[in-house]
Amino acid sequence: MAKPTQAHLERIINKNDPVEVRQKTLSQMQYYMGAKLVEVRINPQKVTYRWSIENQDEWQICTLSAFWGESQRKLLSGEEPLTGKELISCAGANASGGLEQAAKLCGFGSNTAAFKTQLSKTAQELEIPLESFKQLLI
Repeated sequence: MAKPTQAHLERIINKNDPVEVRQKTLSQMQYYMGAKLVEVRINPQKVTYRWSIENQDEWQICTLSAFWGESQRKLLSGEEPLTGKELISCAGANASGGLEQAAKLCGFGSNTAAFKTQLSKTAQELEIPLESFKQLLI
């Protein structure tokens, strides 16, 4: 039986909660993910982490994903780029790391041009203002 090479942790956060409360929840998720990885003998410092945030009315569904081994290789190689809502959730959550980092974490490897094109196209299809991704589409 193949061993897993990724893990996901999800929390639902109220957008109306104070920033400090939301930030504390995200920090707790990072700590818990690291502890779980150590528990299954995966070095948390050798893992690639990716955030995804899906907005729903007054809630945010925050997902922290960890990739190692074959999953990490595929993610960083650009073999399996995200599409649709998954791409939007990933791009928005990882935009602060810059274009190259967001493209990599969303499965586009180093192909930032393809990432920008797909992100722009997907945002238009889902009727999400391009302004939401201005730091990635400049």
